[in-house]
Amino acid sequence: MFLTKIDLDPTRRATRRYLGSPQVMHAVVMKATKGGQGEGPGRVLWRVDQGVTTSLYLLSPSEPDCTQLVTEAGAAGTQARTLDYSPLLDRLAPGQLWAFRLTANPSYSSPRGPGVRGKRYGHVTVEQQRQWLVERAPRHGFELMPVDHVDDEGSDGAVMVVHRERPVFNRRRSEGEGRDRVTINRTVYEGVLHITDPEPLRRALIAGIGRSKAYGCGLMTLARVRQD
Repeated sequence: MFLTKIDLDPTRRATRRYLGSPQVMHAVVMKATKGGQGEGPGRVLWRVDQGVTTSLYLLSPSEPDCTQLVTEAGAAGTQARTLDYSPLLDRLAPGQLWAFRLTANPSYSSPRGPGVRGKRYGHVTVEQQRQWLVERAPRHGFELMPVDHVDDEGSDGAVMVVHRERPVFNRRRSEGEGRDRVTINRTVYEGVLHITDPEPLRRALIAGIGRSKAYGCGLMTLARVRQD
């Protein structure tokens, strides 16, 4: 697996078009990663981090060719930076602490009767969105450590919801004509995790967490915890 970071220039026309539509960005990412072809076990994941700078992260089974993406949307004087993800995955071990950042689409399925597929809804409050991740942490091989933070709804806990947005776009139907209207509850989490079982955590890192992975959700990245 390979992790790539590209610094984007939001003032460029192509960049605004990519950022304005998760479906357009998905197409650009899949072109750069050759549709996710490769020998690795994971899938293509991507995420846009926006703050002082705007960066696109790609995780792919094979090394991507980001030439066109950088030419059309990259920040001046920058290049795509790609690292082999295997060394990080290999050194994960029980008991380690890692800072994390995750963009996800927290949602739930509401049953509609026997034999009928449930209708999926997005969690809309900060507490619902935080609890969604807290409940899923054990199955992904980690537990969340307490953080000293109060979010915009006045709650504190083991994970911070640092950004929320609800992009809406039209998606072509896989069969037949027409489009479906899609809404994503894109939620950005930050916190510190404690590894309890590295194997399911490795699977989560390369396969993603939650739904809407084609549209910029699911990618979790780790960083060393600073020791004072």
